[in-house]
Amino acid sequence: MTATTLAAACCMALCAVGSAKAQLQLAQEGMPTAEIALDAEVITRTEPALTSLRTLSVTAHTGEKPQSKLWFHGDHWWAVLPDSSGTWLWRLQGTRWARAIRLSPWTNTRADVLPVGDLVHILLFRGQQSGSLSLQYHLEHEAYGRWQDAPELTSLVLPAKAETATLAGDARGRLWVGADSATEIQIRWSDPPYTHWSETLTLAVGITPDDICAMVPLKHRDVGVLWSNQKTRQFGFRVHRSGDAPKDWSEDERPAATSGMDLGLGMSDDHLNVALSANGTLYAAVKTSYDAAGYPLVALLVRRPNGVWDPLYSVDDEGSRPIVIIDEPAQQLVVVYSSYRDKRIVCRYSPTEQIAFGRRFDLIIHPGINNVTSAPQRLSVPPVILATVKDSSGYQAYGVQLAGPPRTGP
Repeated sequence: MTATTLAAACCMALCAVGSAKAQLQLAQEGMPTAEIALDAEVITRTEPALTSLRTLSVTAHTGEKPQSKLWFHGDHWWAVLPDSSGTWLWRLQGTRWARAIRLSPWTNTRADVLPVGDLVHILLFRGQQSGSLSLQYHLEHEAYGRWQDAPELTSLVLPAKAETATLAGDARGRLWVGADSATEIQIRWSDPPYTHWSETLTLAVGITPDDICAMVPLKHRDVGVLWSNQKTRQFGFRVHRSGDAPKDWSEDERPAATSGMDLGLGMSDDHLNVALSANGTLYAAVKTSYDAAGYPLVALLVRRPNGVWDPLYSVDDEGSRPIVIIDEPAQQLVVVYSSYRDKRIVCRYSPTEQIAFGRRFDLIIHPGINNVTSAPQRLSVPPVILATVKDSSGYQAYGVQLAGPPRTGP
């Protein structure tokens, strides 16, 4: 079965009904309830509205877990993805991705992007020999170009065993990159124009080779680092204040430590993705290692603006590789993740303040679909989501745009 959205599935089912005013009730497990008239008049709708994007052939999957490969600027969606001719900046035109700038000849990169005004900083991660560069948006051309202050790719040497790496920026304009080694969480920093990266600073030791970290934006444009530690079965978190020396970081805050249970392999796993709200609340979609029905497997960590962590919130007892997106106008969160059991990308919504996740909705259905990614920004437009499927030629990137959260009524 090719990738399809819920809307397409509804239309296919309706074609089998003869009456012009017949209605379809979808109530199968995993499918949102809807009543839809054949003349396209929507009577009620309780699923997210979706727009399917055209499939894009790429040469690397859309992971790794904390990374963001998409952003919105200048009334367009942008992405950094590799194909067989190199790593490209792509622009979404309607429902089709079009090449804009060739960034590198590398065909095996997994990017993390950090949009800051008219600049976008890009980490091209490919293990130990990675790189970074910045682009500048030109309003008169409605297009990005290489940043004149640093037009070339800057070398970035990361740990040999790094699984992933991510970017963050602080109030001083300093960029930070966090990565995992086999046993440590390490960071590096760079000041404008970002043509040189610092020596390594180790923030945590005693992790497993399967653990990772995520650079985190914070209130007042401070930065933090969130990491998993499967030896301690906990998550870790440290903060750097923008006015402090680069090597000055807080002690470990041990997020939601009291929520840990002696179950399975514990509360932590190497799946992290973060989003910061306008009021400074930090949301982190994570995966636990409980692996038991009825216990959280996909979960949410919440750090309030005063630095206090809530207990761990359950999202689902099945799923993997979650990301979290904030819908500020609707005051909602959406956690999007892979369902290996059901072979699809799914999501659940919650209010931002009183966390309580509702029913599960299907977004993309395809065997092997995985590694969902979206934008790191707080958005005022419907988010675009990409995920990939591996095939004989490489990877196929499937995408949808969430046109709105679930609603009821005409």
